Amino acid sequence: MLHCPTCGRRYSSDIEICPEDQSPLQADPTFAEPPPTDPLLGHTLDDKYRLDEQLGVGGMGTVYRARHLLIDRPVAVKVLNPRFVEDEAARTRFQREARAAGRLQHTNAVTVTDYGQTQDGYVYIVMELLEGRTLRDILAKEAPLEAARSVSLMLQVSAAVAAAHEAGIIHRDLKPANIFIVQRAEVPSVVKVLDFGIAKLAAESLEEDEIKALTQVGAMIGTPRYMSPEQCDGAELTPAADVYSLGVILYEMLTGAVPFSGSTPLAIAMKHTSEEPRRPREFVASIPPALEDVVLHALEKRPQDRPGNAAEFRQELLTTADRLGLEHASITSSPNIEALRSVGTESPSGRLVIDISKLRESRAANSDATEVTVVSPSVMSVAGIPAEVQSPVMQPSNRSFSRLSVSLTSRSTKQLLFIAVAISIVLALALVLVAVRSRNSVPEAAAVASPSVSPTPEASPSPVVSPSPSPKREGRKPAPANSNQGSKGNSVLKKFKRIFKNPF
Repeated sequence: MLHCPTCGRRYSSDIEICPEDQSPLQADPTFAEPPPTDPLLGHTLDDKYRLDEQLGVGGMGTVYRARHLLIDRPVAVKVLNPRFVEDEAARTRFQREARAAGRLQHTNAVTVTDYGQTQDGYVYIVMELLEGRTLRDILAKEAPLEAARSVSLMLQVSAAVAAAHEAGIIHRDLKPANIFIVQRAEVPSVVKVLDFGIAKLAAESLEEDEIKALTQVGAMIGTPRYMSPEQCDGAELTPAADVYSLGVILYEMLTGAVPFSGSTPLAIAMKHTSEEPRRPREFVASIPPALEDVVLHALEKRPQDRPGNAAEFRQELLTTADRLGLEHASITSSPNIEALRSVGTESPSGRLVIDISKLRESRAANSDATEVTVVSPSVMSVAGIPAEVQSPVMQPSNRSFSRLSVSLTSRSTKQLLFIAVAISIVLALALVLVAVRSRNSVPEAAAVASPSVSPTPEASPSPVVSPSPSPKREGRKPAPANSNQGSKGNSVLKKFKRIFKNPF
């Protein structure tokens, strides 16, 4: 493990620079004896929550993996640092965090289930236990992220912040370290927004002295690299301040760098208020221009030039994602197999390899044209009736119909294949019968056409004189040997002709 000498946070050994303050990380000193253990490990709060493992240390307190003994359920418990227990402002801020998170009932916001203070002086908050990684850890190892992944994560983050704004809460400290990515098997990643420790509730929900004590004008509270210009100046904040922070986070996900950085928090704050950020496409040229415009719109210096709240920002981002064909968690319908086959190729092993870029182009094309408008001429007759005498029901009108997408299932495909095979067999049999009939009729026709070729009969040596045939028998011609077969063939052929004229 490595630790930051400036902020004291600990990181894994594969990270060399502190993501928060850009300080080189240092290795933990070697002790002759093992370091002292946390005295709270194994401790039970209010006879309900047993602290089993330390998960992380923050500015306000320490987070533990714990177990609710009464219902035997794992939970996360955040305990206020002992040095803040006697600080009235710190305890009030800690309580406000519980109140702010408790008022939110949203899928993408962490759920707070309990708050309390023990007899021995520990103040704690009980939250749902999350399994996964913070966005800070992901960016430290994988940034820059692909555009579709960045948009999918930001849509969930902005949804939680939009719910907070609707409840009258301004987060004021949005940053990757406060965004947790829950990863479960066979389920898409779920984003959870954490740490409402300096969240400001709506004025009507707080006492006047609380507002003056905790949100004084002129006090700069937050993380400088993600703070809005008005927050750096200590001005009164609106939900647009959180929109600016969301823009900074999306900027970092797409480019791997924050818009402004510096050696000191004051230097960073000055850049936020006075300098224009570089365009994200200068870092990563593959970023779509429309997505770049969304980011820069959220990073406008004046609050009135940005989206007014997180809901407006999310709607703008969602519209852009649909127009670009980017896949995200808010998509209500997935592509069918026919759509996937149209943009993919089948490998020799039988697997379908999908071209994501073609799929996005196809999705974008379908999103641009979702309706078909049928426009009828102004003068039109229905069933021979002039338009001017038609009833209102019969009168044509301009109507819009939703585009209907009908996909062929495997069952209907098999039926069509069976019908095609049956028709092919019938055609083959018909051709065979016609060939047999023509082969049998050719010798007979030759014999009738050339009677002179037949040999001259010789005189019989028998002395018996045969009676002369009657006239009726002389006029009768001998029936051909295959006449019965020919009539049967003609009848079969006529039946096939009738079938082909009216197959169904």
